[in-house]
Amino acid sequence: MNWLMRPEPSGDIRPDDCILLAQLFEHEVERLFPLPVTVRLYLTPGASTPLVKPDIPEAGIKNILDANTIDSGPHYCAGRLCVPLQLEGGQGAAFFIGNADPALLQKFSSSWLLEFQSMLHQHLQLVRQIYIDPETGLYNTRALEFFLQSAPGEQAGYSLYLVSTFFVRRSTAGSFRKIQYLAGFFSAICPGVLFFLGQGVFAVLVAGNDRTQRLALAHTLQKRLKREGLQRVHVAFAGFQRGEHNIYRDIRQALVVAERRGPYGLCDTDVLRDAEKQPFALPGDDSLKTLKKLWRGVDQFGLALFQCDRAQEKACSIEALLAPLLSDSEQLVAHSHDQVFVFIANASPSITESRMKGVAEKITESGRTSVSVGVCSFPCLQYPKTAMVKNCRKALMHAEFYGPGSVVHFDYLSLNVSGDWYFDEGDFRQAVIEYSHGLKLHPGESNLLNSLGVALIEMNRNRAAIASFTQVLDKDSDNYMALVNLGHAYQMLGRDALALEYFEKAFTVQYHSGISGTDIYQQLSRLYCRAGRYDKALPVLLLWKEAKEGKKDFLLHRLLGEVYAEIGQATDAMKALQQALQLYPHDLLSMSILGLLYVEQGEGEDAGLLLLEKAISIDDGSADCWYRLSRAFLHMGKVKAAHDGVRRCLQLQRGHVPAMLLLGNILLASGKPGRAAAVFHRVLAAKNSLQAERRSAEKALVGLEELHSNKKQVKQ
Repeated sequence: MNWLMRPEPSGDIRPDDCILLAQLFEHEVERLFPLPVTVRLYLTPGASTPLVKPDIPEAGIKNILDANTIDSGPHYCAGRLCVPLQLEGGQGAAFFIGNADPALLQKFSSSWLLEFQSMLHQHLQLVRQIYIDPETGLYNTRALEFFLQSAPGEQAGYSLYLVSTFFVRRSTAGSFRKIQYLAGFFSAICPGVLFFLGQGVFAVLVAGNDRTQRLALAHTLQKRLKREGLQRVHVAFAGFQRGEHNIYRDIRQALVVAERRGPYGLCDTDVLRDAEKQPFALPGDDSLKTLKKLWRGVDQFGLALFQCDRAQEKACSIEALLAPLLSDSEQLVAHSHDQVFVFIANASPSITESRMKGVAEKITESGRTSVSVGVCSFPCLQYPKTAMVKNCRKALMHAEFYGPGSVVHFDYLSLNVSGDWYFDEGDFRQAVIEYSHGLKLHPGESNLLNSLGVALIEMNRNRAAIASFTQVLDKDSDNYMALVNLGHAYQMLGRDALALEYFEKAFTVQYHSGISGTDIYQQLSRLYCRAGRYDKALPVLLLWKEAKEGKKDFLLHRLLGEVYAEIGQATDAMKALQQALQLYPHDLLSMSILGLLYVEQGEGEDAGLLLLEKAISIDDGSADCWYRLSRAFLHMGKVKAAHDGVRRCLQLQRGHVPAMLLLGNILLASGKPGRAAAVFHRVLAAKNSLQAERRSAEKALVGLEELHSNKKQVKQ
């Protein structure tokens, strides 16, 4: 049963330590060894770690490690001393001690070397504890700073994430338990090495610094933590090479920016480091000053941004190509080798667009290169003149969707594209602004309304989001995205019945339209379980299970376990819950349900109680966990313990209907039928009671009435 338990902080040295703290460990060996030496630490080839392992420079050393001699004691090899280091999980590493007189090294006896190996292991365990957070068992701030500031040992890059979490807890003890719960949750969903930096801030270190993967993981972390009910989640992330000493400062600044972007904001340090290189940034050279002079006092003008298509092999200076093609009324403003602005005073939007298309076609026809062009016109909405430069850039990004040689005039679609870019970057406030401006240019456009609604959900503006999705459905009642998003919005507001209604409609549309994706399975199955409609939940869960991405989601297996338990398939339920706990050993709900099943199915009361109590030790604010513990106590005949537990459950959640039913049965077992009847009447009066729960309460009341009637007859 150990794999089900929450792992306690361990003093054992792990493979990750041999990368994060390698230089520290090497210095410690050099300090403890009686001769001046140099030391290098290498992991065995089979050692498992998500971080990049430094290359082993010499074939001789690699052969030693490959030959699995790591389990032996200290030994000499090619003039060096090899001191094996046992790691957690039976894995291994070795210190290679050199740059000393081989004759002196040979003088150390085997017994002394064994004592040195044992002493060294103990010292390194103590050193390691300095870099471990005692609250979570994760690495601490000191460990992260040491790794970031230490000299680079390899060329491979890394990605670093800071994740700031916010949750409401009534007590300090509850906050501690929530932090421990989140530490376990991060361990289940994160591919890298974890740190806890205090104040609800976690860090994740991952090998590789591909920006697309970095952005995808940031969104995944945000989405999964939001699913866990956190009120705010902010993620800052950065790619870096080891040895960049400013990275920690930069990523903390990015976290501040993420907090400004909404309750679930994201921010990449690249946005702060290279602000001028962002796609919609104002020019940092003299081109903006020149443009301001040209449009000063002009009430109407067109502006175009020409860009060489970088895929073209024959690209040359675009300024030299453009200049001969422009008329006297068209002003060329150089920006860079492959980008220039063209300003046209007193030109209407149609004239500007047609004229720039003609110029672009002539450049393409020359055969020297092709250009893409972003065009905009002033006035436009309430934009200031300076914003026209940004609008040209937005139109240029829009043009990328059509391939090389495209010319696009800034419109509502350009704002959809720029809004999507801001959304992907985690700047949800600006995304809302972009989509809203797009709707001013094209009121009622469905894609913009859907996008605006999703961004509003990320801002916790769920009622405004509902208004956006409703407008879409007024025109197209089968719009899949609007149905799904409306379900999400109602779910965020706690209106499960309405959320379920729209998810069911979306599920029907998905089935008939052949739309792929598993998100709808997750939402539907959870809501069916909450509503006690387990017969409906099972087919949806089985569809989710058939999908490739569903098999590794602990939530799927937890929900399957819950459903199987409720419909009486205890064996299947236990298998599913065990699978959930293998994927996420700290999932207290899976732990709690499985513990109750062990007790009620006679699979081991001690093991079941251990799981139930462990779940409560992780979070004693979970009403569901207290309910299951009380139910187990009642099954075991421990009526007093069951009564205490169910009272705690109802203190945490007064309207917990299953707990009310359980309390009624406990009162019956305690010989208090009058009080039991009052509790069953409370179940019937509860607005959130399910049909099956009402039937159970009615059946219990009928039984009490018969008992009372029988007593009367006996007295007569």
